[in-house]
Amino acid sequence: MEAALSLPATLVAKLIEDAERHGMSVDEYCRAILSESRAGDRTPTQAAFVNEPSLDDLKLEQLSVERLSLTAVGRTFESGALSGHINRLLPLKIGCRVLWSLLSDEGVGPTIREFREEMWSRVGSLRDYLRMIDEDYARPRGDRLHASFPNSSDAAIKRFLNQYIIRKSGLNAEQSSGAMIDFGLIGISDTGRVQFTEVGRNFSLLSNPVLDEEDHRGPSLSADEQVLILSQIRTEMMREWKFMRHVLDGIHVGSNTPTSLLARINRRYGPGTKADWSASVMPHMRSGVLGRMQALGLVKRTFIENRVEYRVTPLALVILEADVV
Repeated sequence: MEAALSLPATLVAKLIEDAERHGMSVDEYCRAILSESRAGDRTPTQAAFVNEPSLDDLKLEQLSVERLSLTAVGRTFESGALSGHINRLLPLKIGCRVLWSLLSDEGVGPTIREFREEMWSRVGSLRDYLRMIDEDYARPRGDRLHASFPNSSDAAIKRFLNQYIIRKSGLNAEQSSGAMIDFGLIGISDTGRVQFTEVGRNFSLLSNPVLDEEDHRGPSLSADEQVLILSQIRTEMMREWKFMRHVLDGIHVGSNTPTSLLARINRRYGPGTKADWSASVMPHMRSGVLGRMQALGLVKRTFIENRVEYRVTPLALVILEADVV
C-alpha cells in the first residue's frame, strides 16, 4: 500500500486561503488549477477530437417533439437546502436533452440503468468539448462550462451521476435521488421508466445558449430557463428558496465576501441551530448555493485586488423587493 501524500502545512494553508478568496471549496479550487495546468498538454489528435460537434444531437432541431407525449409525476426535494455538490445547473439541461434523445417513438423513457449508462458514455466527450469552448472564449475561472462535468475517473463519473442525474435508492425506484429528481424535472413511471414531468418537458423545450444558440460567452442558461427553474424553487422547494433568500439578503446588506457570508450562514444554519450544519459543511453549502444562484442570474462575482466580492443582480433586486418570506 502506498503511503499517503503529506503536503506541507504552509501549502495547505495557502490553498485554503486562495480557495476562500475565489469563493470555492478547496476541492473545487484544486480541480480548477489541475484542469488549467492540463489545458496545454493536449495532442493535436486530442484537439481534433474535442473539436467534433459532440453536442449536435442534443440540439432542439435534432429532437422530435412528438416523443414528449408521456409524463410522470415527480417530487421535489423539500427536506432542506440542496447539497453543496450541486453548484452548476448546465448538467440539468444536458441531462434532460440526453433523456429526450432516449425516448422511444411512443415516448417511453429508458430504465434508470439505461439512462445512467448513456450519460456515463457521454460525460467524457462533453467535458472535453466544453473545455475547448472555455479556452477558446477565455471564460473565467468559476464560470467555466466544463467544470460542470467530471474527469474521466470512474469514481468521479459515478459521483456525478448520483448527484446530478439519478441514483436508485434501494429496491423502490420511487425513492430515487439526484438533482434532476430534486428539481422535479423527471419522475419514475409505474413500469420503472424515467419520464419527464410537465416541468421537465417544458424545461427541455426551451432554447439553451450552449446547446442551441452557440452563445459561448454568456450564461449557461437562457433567461427563460432561469425563470422556469426559479419558479420551481420558489413554489416547490421552500427550504432551498429560504436558504437562497438568506444568502441574497446577506449579500445585499453587506455580507458580500466569503468570510462575512459564512458568518451569516453560521448564525442561521450553524452548530446549535435547527439545521445544525457543522463547521466543515457550511463552506461547502455556501459554495454550492452561490454556484446555483450564479447560474440563475441572481449573483455576480467581482475580484477587487486579491479578494472576491459578491453582488446581487438587478433580477435579484426585483425578487428581493417583490418576495416576502
